[in-house]
Amino acid sequence: MNNQEQIDYWNGDAGKRWARDDAIMERLLRPVTGALLDHARVEGCRSALDIGCGGGSQSLLLAERIGEAGSVLGVDISGPMLEVAEAKTRQLPPGSAEVTFLQADAATQPFEPGSFDLLFSRFGVMFFDDPAAAFGALQATLQPGGRLAFCCWQSLKENAWSLLPFQAALKHVPPPEKPDPHAPGPFAFADPERVRSILDAAGFADIHLESFNSTLRFSESATFAESVRGLAEIGPIARLLADQPQDVREQVFLSMEEVMAPYFTEGALVMPVAIWFVTARRD
Repeated sequence: MNNQEQIDYWNGDAGKRWARDDAIMERLLRPVTGALLDHARVEGCRSALDIGCGGGSQSLLLAERIGEAGSVLGVDISGPMLEVAEAKTRQLPPGSAEVTFLQADAATQPFEPGSFDLLFSRFGVMFFDDPAAAFGALQATLQPGGRLAFCCWQSLKENAWSLLPFQAALKHVPPPEKPDPHAPGPFAFADPERVRSILDAAGFADIHLESFNSTLRFSESATFAESVRGLAEIGPIARLLADQPQDVREQVFLSMEEVMAPYFTEGALVMPVAIWFVTARRD
């Protein structure tokens, strides 16, 4: 997807679906957000930019960590998701930083140089159409000594929550055209050397990647079948199945159930995840 396709996608039916399911995503990803905030040591920052903030749940957690002397600006291209984010500002506990939201493309938005001392993102930077240019522009928005902290998925083969549904779907639908592994998408930053190269070229220093391996509770539902269908809605195969007739979709769901049964426990699909935590700073 190019940049305009991303904007259209996240402001169309997909963005509306993600906005509808925001509470599910907030619950699902809260452990990752907490671990990334701990890893990044954001306390003491005063002006943070949350890139690809989506429904804003991580923006609020970031604001709690920073405290009332600071501010957080959440930026996203999706209008439907920002409507959800705006509504959450009423949930900020006392002592939190001020939180505002802006519908814009963080890669091209003309922020004032030196506006922020922290660039933060939870799975929001892998969709840049031109990541080298995007990070170059974002680096300029940091104050000297300002820091970058984000998380991104490791490879598809390391993430069964995505690999197994994809393999199940390919039993029933034609494979998509072989994508460029560096094209914007969930796994665009799977290669750590590519990430280092991009950030180094953008002028960042002290670039570090740390592997975060854990399990997440995907698709909590009353039944296993409902959990499988819930994962199909939020995972990358959602696009693969979007135009398929219902009978084909049902065949895919049955194939998913066959391979994912071992992961269903206590009313949820509990699956391993492999994530990169990335930090860097501006000299």
